[in-house]
Amino acid sequence: MNRILLLVFLAIWPFKPFYGQDSRTDSLLSMTVEASDNKLATTFYELSLSLQDEYPDSALYFANRAELMLQRSDPRSLLPFLFKSKGRIYKLKLVTERSLFYYRKAYDEFIKLENYNEIGDCALKMGNLYYDVSNFSEAYFFFMQSLNAFEREGNNLGIANMENNLGNVSHDMGRLSDAEKHYQNAYDIYRENDLSTEAYGALGNIGLILYAKQQYDSALTCYNEVMNKLNPDSLISPMQQQILSGVYNNTALTYDDLGDEAKALDYYKKALNLALKIDDQLTAGSVYVNLGALYRKMKDQDSSLYYLHRALRIAKNRGSRSLELDTYDELAKLHAGSGNYASAYNWQLRYDTLYKKVFNEDQSEQISRLRAMYEQEISEKEILQLQSESLIQKTLNKVFVIFLVVIVILVIIIAINLRSKKRTNQMLAERNLQISNAIQQLSESENELQKLNKSKDRIFSVVAHDLRNPVAAVTGFSELLYDNFDDFPVDTQKEYLLQILQGTQRIQNLLENLLIWARSQMKAVKYDPEILKMKGLLEECVREMKANLDHKKVECLLKVSPTCRAYADKVMIYTVFRNLIINAIKFSFPGSKIRISSKTTAEGCTIIVSDEGIGIQPEIQAKLFTANEVVSTPGTTGESGSGLGLVICKEFLEKNQGAISVESEPGNGSSFIVSLPSGVAAPSTSTSP
Repeated sequence: MNRILLLVFLAIWPFKPFYGQDSRTDSLLSMTVEASDNKLATTFYELSLSLQDEYPDSALYFANRAELMLQRSDPRSLLPFLFKSKGRIYKLKLVTERSLFYYRKAYDEFIKLENYNEIGDCALKMGNLYYDVSNFSEAYFFFMQSLNAFEREGNNLGIANMENNLGNVSHDMGRLSDAEKHYQNAYDIYRENDLSTEAYGALGNIGLILYAKQQYDSALTCYNEVMNKLNPDSLISPMQQQILSGVYNNTALTYDDLGDEAKALDYYKKALNLALKIDDQLTAGSVYVNLGALYRKMKDQDSSLYYLHRALRIAKNRGSRSLELDTYDELAKLHAGSGNYASAYNWQLRYDTLYKKVFNEDQSEQISRLRAMYEQEISEKEILQLQSESLIQKTLNKVFVIFLVVIVILVIIIAINLRSKKRTNQMLAERNLQISNAIQQLSESENELQKLNKSKDRIFSVVAHDLRNPVAAVTGFSELLYDNFDDFPVDTQKEYLLQILQGTQRIQNLLENLLIWARSQMKAVKYDPEILKMKGLLEECVREMKANLDHKKVECLLKVSPTCRAYADKVMIYTVFRNLIINAIKFSFPGSKIRISSKTTAEGCTIIVSDEGIGIQPEIQAKLFTANEVVSTPGTTGESGSGLGLVICKEFLEKNQGAISVESEPGNGSSFIVSLPSGVAAPSTSTSP
């Protein structure tokens, strides 16, 4: 995927470190010996400032001592500045929630002191922290607070920087018109204050918005203006060089979209040369990805591989996961386009693994952040509740007055129109009929909503029940290993680790099915049909399940005709057969066999997945594919499951104009029959194991 280089100027107002820090620190330490209480608190505070860049833990120690003393006596109002300093220390220690906590305390104290420059600075720092963790709504709120504070003080540079920040957040939130407005405001202020470098960056960002709106000529006009102002041979400022490098890259993207590959290639190389000149590795990596994508479109596989592998090396060296994900994605597309599906699958697997890891880490950070803000949210909710009750009371008073007025008007109307009573009664009868119809429609909607809620509650009840067992197993065996690791023999340790691994796999399978089902309910699963060779797809499924098959000592016999083809979405059909094979393994006895066979006709293709397991009771068969009747049955060795897999199978097959059914007798195994439409005519053949 092409990487746009956003010209970001987050206006981080840097803390000014002490010069001659070592001598300054020694001097402050010597003062702690004979200083009085108030002087000692000030000295501890200055020590924390002096040490925080190189020794944040020591800085935090002195800041905590200063805080204890200033809470008893603070004649110089140093406490809010101390809170702000602690916010920065925790930011340096990468403890985001604690950093936000202290910046917010400083922010609240400066509001009491009406110190608007510090209010703006604290709001800016909180906005930057929220922006770093992609919480764009909170980032936008605090950047707005910072903007308001700087406007109160007439701080033009602060106002311009905040307008640029608000443009960045609006851009990331997809609010392109708001982003363009903020960038334009920033550009105008920078120009009025002769801040040419920042103005070029804002102008480049305006070009990005126009590019996103597909207004390519206007975007190129902005980029050309920046390139005309910045001569690459005479640039001194690293910021100007970085801006020009980004503009070159974005210009190349625009020409790429316009289909002018020669110009796109020329500007990519200009961007790359300038990025390498200033040793901007991340920008260079982004340009490498774009070059790889362009050469892929130009069918130059060797050049594409060269640039993509250079991008991957930078991503790993710099720890840039977003760059690494983009590179994996392009490598998968490159190998798939050349027919090397094994390599394409390998790169796509790396992409999926890293994406899941990043997603899980983001979720963990979000949980920690929410836990830290819990008490503050409770307080805010109480205030909102009181405000809401007051608003409701005012609304009720207004409604009561309106009701009285309406009653008076109705009485007057009735008195005046007594002679037209018959007509009025007829109109009332018609209104009553309309109301009755409306009530009936509401009743039907309520019944449908209750059915949907019951379906949702039933599914999550089953999921919660089946999730509890593997989680408990993982927790229990982990505690046993942790507490008695040295006392257990190696065989016991391996057995416990195997139990933990199996529990983790069951949790992963359950969560994947739940995620797929949820995305399906939200219509987030895209339908992208193609002609599928079912034999290759099923072989891929069986290979993925090999570890599960080997663990349970179950053999899978695959006998599918090469002529068996289907016109369907590959991802959905892969998910269907993955769930069916998992179910077959779950309900098979150790040492038994699973058979996968096919029947091909001109109309379509039928795949049968059979096992020699415990079979399915007749009363359960009717409930297998219904979300309202989710059935969860333990496997032959106690494996748990949510029952969601078969519901997902049915929904995905219906989206692909297919069908699924089951044939089973208790004790004699089960056969799941999947029918799929054929995209091409095929001769009638049949294979069986």
